[in-house]
Amino acid sequence: MDFTYRAHGLMVWSDVELALPAGDGGGPHLVLRRGADREVPRAALPGRCLAELAKPDGRVFYTLATDGDRTVLRYPGLCEFAGDPLLREVTYHLDPAADHGLLTVLATGALLAVHLTLNSHLVLHASAVRAGERALAFVGASGMGKSTLAAALCGHGCDLVADDVLRVDPGGLVHPGSTENRLRMAARGLADGAAAADVRPTADGRLALRSPVYADTLPLAACVIPRPSRSAVDVSVERLTGTRAFLRMSQFPRVLGWRDPAVMDFAFQGLADLVAQVPVYEATVPWGPPFRDQVLADLLSAVGR
Repeated sequence: MDFTYRAHGLMVWSDVELALPAGDGGGPHLVLRRGADREVPRAALPGRCLAELAKPDGRVFYTLATDGDRTVLRYPGLCEFAGDPLLREVTYHLDPAADHGLLTVLATGALLAVHLTLNSHLVLHASAVRAGERALAFVGASGMGKSTLAAALCGHGCDLVADDVLRVDPGGLVHPGSTENRLRMAARGLADGAAAADVRPTADGRLALRSPVYADTLPLAACVIPRPSRSAVDVSVERLTGTRAFLRMSQFPRVLGWRDPAVMDFAFQGLADLVAQVPVYEATVPWGPPFRDQVLADLLSAVGR
């Protein structure tokens, strides 16, 4: 079966179902098709290494390399995405010993983030919602509460724009890219009361919660770096500017381990331009969920003005 999606400003064609907004046809920017299952080794990839990340024990978690007219994104023991230099035509190969449910997690996360970056788009490690006529992006490392706050605000009347991967164009225009928030188990209370069809477990131990989705591009009102606090009673917000805003935002790349100088230069310049145009806040938020309604209202008021 074939699936067509419109996500992050891309038309995506896939032979596997993905948690992305449905598309309405047109020529694809990214094609994803299945190749033969095969062992995905830990051996080094040939060619020039663009990015690589190792686990604490030194084993490679993933590696990205280009060699002539071929680029490969490899997760040893799990799967490999192989395609043209910009990963526009991609074939995936699953390791027979791996949990194949992780394919869709990687395809909608890391693969799309790498594809966007290789094709000269700024990507934030962020979840975003529509509040009024603009978007709010929650930016941070894994576990900082990006998806949690986005899901909570979707339950507070906002629409989901993107989860974990956010494309931002020059001028601060963001593209929708998700149909669900992927929540850690500690945030599963946000799914209480949701229809059974809107909640599902994921292969990486998360809980996916389908949310109301906004389908068009939006101007970005602010980037918010959350700081969940067990001791805070009320929301407090500090605006970061200049070098401080840039350095803080640069701590949270969506794809860790980039080595390619051209990619890194582009990303840093894009981020510098963004923080010069869009407000950046650090927000201390009382621990949740559950969140008091006033906490969410105060957060929107403080950073969405």
